[in-house]
Amino acid sequence: MKRILTLLLATCFMLGIAAFTAVAAAPGGVEISLRVGESTLSINGNPIEVEAPFVVDGTTLVPVRVITEAFGADVEWTPETRQITLTYRNVELILQIDNINGYVNGQRQVLLSEPQLTNNVTMVPLRFIAENFGADVGWNADTQAVTVVQEAFNAPITDIENVLQGSNMPMVGDSFLGWSMRRTPNMELFFRQFDGRCNIFWLSDYTIVDIDHFDNFDNETFAAIRAREMEYARRYTLIGQEVRQTASGAEFIATQFRDRFEFIERRVFVRPNNQIVLITTMIDNSIGVTARDEYLAVVDTFDFVFRAAETEDLSDVVNGKRLFDNRDLRISFRVPAEWLEMPDFNRMNFFMFGNLYDDTVVLGASIEVVSVQSGDSAGRWASETLERNQRTYNPNTHTHSALRTMQIDGSTATYFQMQGRFIGLEFTNRQMFWEYQGYMYSLSITVRRNNEAVIQSIVDSVRFEAIDPDVVGAMIRGPVEDADVVFSSVRNTTMGFSVDVPATWLRFDNNSTFTDSIGNVYIFISQLEDNALTIEDLRELMDHMTEENNITILRQIAPIPSRNLSSSSLSGFVIEFRTVLSGQSLYYVEYIINSRNGAFLITAVLPEHADSPAARDTISRIVRSFVVN
Repeated sequence: MKRILTLLLATCFMLGIAAFTAVAAAPGGVEISLRVGESTLSINGNPIEVEAPFVVDGTTLVPVRVITEAFGADVEWTPETRQITLTYRNVELILQIDNINGYVNGQRQVLLSEPQLTNNVTMVPLRFIAENFGADVGWNADTQAVTVVQEAFNAPITDIENVLQGSNMPMVGDSFLGWSMRRTPNMELFFRQFDGRCNIFWLSDYTIVDIDHFDNFDNETFAAIRAREMEYARRYTLIGQEVRQTASGAEFIATQFRDRFEFIERRVFVRPNNQIVLITTMIDNSIGVTARDEYLAVVDTFDFVFRAAETEDLSDVVNGKRLFDNRDLRISFRVPAEWLEMPDFNRMNFFMFGNLYDDTVVLGASIEVVSVQSGDSAGRWASETLERNQRTYNPNTHTHSALRTMQIDGSTATYFQMQGRFIGLEFTNRQMFWEYQGYMYSLSITVRRNNEAVIQSIVDSVRFEAIDPDVVGAMIRGPVEDADVVFSSVRNTTMGFSVDVPATWLRFDNNSTFTDSIGNVYIFISQLEDNALTIEDLRELMDHMTEENNITILRQIAPIPSRNLSSSSLSGFVIEFRTVLSGQSLYYVEYIINSRNGAFLITAVLPEHADSPAARDTISRIVRSFVVN
């Protein structure tokens, strides 16, 4: 079965679905002490003044402020309906003034006393809320004292191995993605990734069901997928393929085949939202046909229907937000539910979430945690990052604020904000840096312009605790790129030249193509057929190019000053123009260099956002180092 799990997990990753299941400890506990009728109460040892709690039909009502301050819960008030929505961890409570009904994650419950408005203060039932938030409530009838205690939460919020244990629900599913399937008595959830788009279940020691959601980027049709599935199955012992429907009428392709180890069935749905859902069932060949059909009958119940009253909900989405919670780094925050995790499997201290805009720009958030080293600080990290950004981004498309301070979960953070433009997208990025008990944190959030409220909602949800160095150890931050780039000399033996390029750049095509690690700047070097080009030749060529292409000349053809070439035996010309490709402005700087061994063309290409003084300086240094052997 290890081979099966390896294949299934690999499938999740190859589909572009982030694999992350670690969850973490939430911040410290809660302790509330109050007396009925008294306006002063204690929250975690700190006295506060509130509207005095009172008792109605044996139920203690307290100001909603008590809940928000004690638990750090989010509260929303809808004046039109007088509805109160409280969100804490993965629990959403909905109450309404003068309404005896309350809702816990969508499930209706009858309250012992309805919420009330008293002196324009919202009073809510303490026990109902506290117990649903995982706290214990004590009552002393003699002293009229109420105590609420929640121990520091050091266990995972979602124990993936036991998530289905102790539930009496006949179905399991995901309310956010909108699917459900019948549970079996021994069903276990083996794996669930952060965004919920990959779930792997054990039905028994011999049977695994993997449910995957992924985007239909290629807009494949149902017929095309059916043909591809058949072609895939032909590699194995084919059993058959047919088109079926779920009970609700959702059509899918079912393909069955087997190898020497397992029976495999793949069911593929093409959804109206241009998503593909793939259900892979793997059953050990030692299972007889009758038992195998019983397991397949469980998969037959899968459908795009979610009935909350009978379904164990795997989703942790509350108010459109999903919880990221890391056990080792002991940090959590909520991000928009539609954001996917974009994994970097080489790093255990960096996580990234978001969506691609035009397959290029990531709108989302990232968190990095590193150890505090001697002479380093969060403020220095922020300053170096700001200076790097100012060097490497085009000041005409990216503007930066000065360094400022703000509060993140009680700690002072240094931050700056960047307003940018890329491929028609106007965006805002905020980068925040703070430190706590030997570790430093960098949180970066990028959203569309004028959507800064999303940034603040994520920041407000951040909770963290001291990291255990015995568990995590040292995590050293890499240096922020220095202004003094290290160059190394490379040689192209085919065309017979040498050139210096930044040592960290990628090299292709026998050292004739170079780019930085994130593709901001490209350099192409080629040899021209002509032995030498004159300025008249180039003007004629450019006149033809501007007529045939969407080209704007930015700098007319001019001789390259001798000081900008490596040798007096070289001469040449430079011209600069701009073109637009897929909505993005690209800047071309063309250097034509004549030598005794022929003419060479060095082309530098910069997207508009990367046209910075630092990039221009790097290009000039590359051209200045060019030597014909």
